[in-house]
Amino acid sequence: MITLWDYADTELPLTDTDRSRHMKDMGSKGWELVSVSSSSISGSHIYFWKRPLGNNISKGLPIAIPKTEEPFQKPQKAFGEKTRLSKLVKKHPHNFIQNVSASNYKKFPEPQVVMIVKYRPKEGCFEEFRDELYKRDYPNCIARHMGFNEQNEFVCVSLMESVDAALDLEGVGTNWLDSVDRLLIKYPNGSRTESFSGPVWGWYPKYENLQKFENEFKAFTVIIVKVKESKIEETKNLILNPSNNLNRLFTCIAQYKDTDDTYIHIGLDTADRIIDANEYFQKGYNKQLEGLIIPEASREFFSGAEDFVWFNSKYLQK
Repeated sequence: MITLWDYADTELPLTDTDRSRHMKDMGSKGWELVSVSSSSISGSHIYFWKRPLGNNISKGLPIAIPKTEEPFQKPQKAFGEKTRLSKLVKKHPHNFIQNVSASNYKKFPEPQVVMIVKYRPKEGCFEEFRDELYKRDYPNCIARHMGFNEQNEFVCVSLMESVDAALDLEGVGTNWLDSVDRLLIKYPNGSRTESFSGPVWGWYPKYENLQKFENEFKAFTVIIVKVKESKIEETKNLILNPSNNLNRLFTCIAQYKDTDDTYIHIGLDTADRIIDANEYFQKGYNKQLEGLIIPEASREFFSGAEDFVWFNSKYLQK
């Protein structure tokens, strides 16, 4: 039996003497402390945590399930998942207005490159950082889906129509990061973000559902999947088959960086149907991933509520 782990790190100022409160809070959420280090760059203690992948401990323990030859089915989440994510977003309301509907995706070009970035605001800086993040314009993007999780980490999924657009975004992003540097916790390597990108292998939007569920509460998941070297083509045939589209609103499959044996799965769903990594590895594609991928070398990068989407209105003017 293989246990899939979720990892997180938190940071406390070196001057904070009430460390036990923070450790008890993380322990109450199922996190197990792995190690602690000190960062002279940020002047903080960095705590590294792990817990079984999933929304709770019991869900994080994978079980062996034999393959079946049943017709392709899409996993469903319990209704409680929608309530949990809804409460998380309502806890942090904002006044940003999404001026373009997701149902307009049919009018946008198909993305050729995807870029994913994670940010960790300092304690007490959540609202200010979100304001800075959401008020930006992204002239080189088709759309940018943004959300946060229970650890108050923000993730942005940027869909772009060319490699040049991705390079331009990286350059602009560096200048913007300098302006919000004071709000962010740095990673152990000194970086202000955790990010990666890759060319899109498959883009599978469900236009009818995007319109049908336009006013529904949404969530998305980003999973990095390692494939067995001998199973790369077989895996691609499975995941790039449009009829096997897992997600209710859209599925995007992209190459992870410049690797041949690792891919990025991005799925947008209504909140009651979100497919996290635990469910993806156990039930995805009717359990046909079993034997093709390496779950212990894969990981869930993000799974949480979609809080705001920025669309590039220039594509609607063509």
